Amino acid sequence: MMAWLRLAFGNLRNNRRRTAITLLSVAVGVGGLVFVWAFIDGINAQMINNITGYVTGDLKVHQRGFHDDREMNIALAERRNTAANVSAVTGVAATTPRVTGHALASGADQSRVLQVMGVDSTTEPRVTRLDRSIVRGRYLAGGNEIILGVDAAGALDVSPGDELVLVVQAADGSIGADRFAVAGVFETGIKRIDGFVAQMPLASAQALYAFQGRFTEIAARVQEADRLDEVVGTLQDRLQGRNVEVLGWPALMPSLVQMIAFHDAVAYIVIFVVFVVVAAGIVNTILMSVLERSREFGVMLALGTPSNRIVWLVLLETAILAGLGYLLGLVLGLSLTGYFGSQGLDFSAYIKAMDTMPGLSGIVYPTIEFQRLVVIGLVVVSVALLAAALPAWKAGGNSPLEAMGARRTVINRIRRIHWQVTSDHRLLIFAQMALRSVFRNPRRSVITASATAFGLAAYLFLYAFANGFFEQMIQNSTRQLSGHVQVMKAGQAVDLSPALRIVDSPALLGQLRARPEVEAAAPRVVLRAMVANPGKSLPVELVGIAPEQERAVTELSGYMKQGTYVQPGEKGIVIGQKLAEELNARLGDKLVITVQQAGGDLASGAQPIRGIYRTGSDLFDSEYAFIDIDAARRLGGLQGDQASRIALRLSDRAGSAALARTLNQSLSRDGLVAMDWEALLPVVVQMVEMSQVDFYLILSVVFVVVAIGVMNTMVMSVMERTRELGVMLALGTRGGQLLLTILFEALFLAVLGMVAGTLAGGALVYWLNQTGIDLSSISGALETIPGITDRVYPVLMFDHVWLPSLLLFLCSVTVALYPAWRAARLDPVKAIHHG
Repeated sequence: MMAWLRLAFGNLRNNRRRTAITLLSVAVGVGGLVFVWAFIDGINAQMINNITGYVTGDLKVHQRGFHDDREMNIALAERRNTAANVSAVTGVAATTPRVTGHALASGADQSRVLQVMGVDSTTEPRVTRLDRSIVRGRYLAGGNEIILGVDAAGALDVSPGDELVLVVQAADGSIGADRFAVAGVFETGIKRIDGFVAQMPLASAQALYAFQGRFTEIAARVQEADRLDEVVGTLQDRLQGRNVEVLGWPALMPSLVQMIAFHDAVAYIVIFVVFVVVAAGIVNTILMSVLERSREFGVMLALGTPSNRIVWLVLLETAILAGLGYLLGLVLGLSLTGYFGSQGLDFSAYIKAMDTMPGLSGIVYPTIEFQRLVVIGLVVVSVALLAAALPAWKAGGNSPLEAMGARRTVINRIRRIHWQVTSDHRLLIFAQMALRSVFRNPRRSVITASATAFGLAAYLFLYAFANGFFEQMIQNSTRQLSGHVQVMKAGQAVDLSPALRIVDSPALLGQLRARPEVEAAAPRVVLRAMVANPGKSLPVELVGIAPEQERAVTELSGYMKQGTYVQPGEKGIVIGQKLAEELNARLGDKLVITVQQAGGDLASGAQPIRGIYRTGSDLFDSEYAFIDIDAARRLGGLQGDQASRIALRLSDRAGSAALARTLNQSLSRDGLVAMDWEALLPVVVQMVEMSQVDFYLILSVVFVVVAIGVMNTMVMSVMERTRELGVMLALGTRGGQLLLTILFEALFLAVLGMVAGTLAGGALVYWLNQTGIDLSSISGALETIPGITDRVYPVLMFDHVWLPSLLLFLCSVTVALYPAWRAARLDPVKAIHHG
């Protein structure tokens, strides 16, 4: 065995350049895979860590039924001392009691619905870390005080020392209200927390919600996160007779679990494609290194070496190369992961897109799991051995004469195809010579071109998948809610304040409808509201619509599951199926709607549920409710000719930005602004932009792997033809002319690879565009993303793929500069002697 190892290492040392290039190919591929997977794992770990660390804790104990119904009268009695019993269980690090609910918070002129948590300020910091995120003021001490996030404080225009009025539905069904001083403002970097979460002292929350002597939950932190299920099981056994439910964070936040499942599913698609590209690069390199040694294997066979020993030697050399390349790739990948794991990757420019993934902040810290490294290692070594096995077995099965190429084969016949140089033009002469060289060794040419083909086909698939995903999101979002352009008072999109309203909206409607690019226009009244039934209350965005006009702009009326759409002049509210489930409400049930009016006063009204819609997006189906526009005007304190917004549908969505710019020029004097769908749906736009960043990261890995594969092949091509190139130089061919010939050869191979990659990638995308990619297994996660259904149809858009395709083509040609430069500098005498 040691003799074979010495022989294998000796062979690798004898051709250091080929060994180095092969190692580089494997190492870069492994490093890229390690970093991409670490980036994906980092996102998942951050979502879990932030949500459990800032808000929920690792587990909660509720009175049985509270988690499903969210009714505050399903409560834990303080006298039963449940927190002490939970703390006594092995594995529980800390516990804290809470009262949680929703409240409509009002400042001087603004209002916002907040999720309020009444907490014990001494025990809460042992379970969560919101107290360590205070950026202004201080943490809770006691009395009627409150802390809230920077975004909520900004929306309500309050600072530490200011007062907020909170209006809630109490546990007994009554309306509760009180004043609270702002003690502090926190910042976590997570929009959902900074914009909608607040904490107050436990006793104050119990008084506000008429909840004395009771808790809604006991939150706990476990000592070891990977033992959560074990601790939950122990608590369930220990508290079995108390009619309580013990839920870990996966059961508490199924939307987070589904989002991670969705992220993993998309990530696995990306990882698989990257694996294929990296594997193709490794196969390219290993195949070339084995195939170019045919004469060497022929000599070994002629000297009496058994064929199985040749196969064994090749596999041993390949295993050594793959193992060393894997170790080098680990160093590279772990170094990148370590650096960005401490510094972070800044995605704050895409914060609204990040906000669609609960718990994700603008800075992502890659992290790697050990099992990922094992999987990468097994795949890389297996791919390398499989790539080497077939040509090694074939070489070992040949006779010495066949291995040394003395007998005619199909490949030899192709090599001997006569290409006549027919041009007198110097450039074309060298091009024809390069084309002869391509056909002279078709096997090498196919392997080289396949690297570019695999890279391009993989990229076309990934980008088509992303394009189809986001095109569906855009189309459904604009059809269901936003329209293509909306006109409103400046600032209304942020504050949703009824004071920011369009006066004489019918006149403006007429002007907008007269524009040739506008197909339809509809007025709306948009208010922040709390909707409540006797059991619970939840925040919504209340939209007053003129039904017949709205049907021409959006298609929500086509998504009704129960009941009827909003009817003009009739009472009744239309809500999403998710909201109905959360309220445990049915058709005909009455909901109490509370809003802040244009004058600053609070107003309430009751509306029966007349319809329930389902779009398939939880984000939409839980946050929007619709009533007749006149009822919304009365509730918000608006006059009969006033509206919050006017929504437009255009004949061509592509003209949205241009129309918005034109309208802004003419409407600015009246304090109005026009916003196109990109401004109205920043989540969608930023998700598209963020995906482009991800794809450029992946594309860079593809570029490097393809470049190394092509360069390796071209270097080996030059090495194989050293005597031939020396003869050409001796006959008077100048170095520059030789360089030009090799560059032409690289050009032809790149064109061949691009054509093959375009055909393969295009065919795959066309097939999937007809059948769709079924994501029904993770449909729950898709419901958190606006406008997405459980089947995605990939779409190729030329504007999105021409530049990366061109760069890939140029990359495939540019990497040939080194072997061409090396060939041009050959010494003719040494080159001929080498042959």
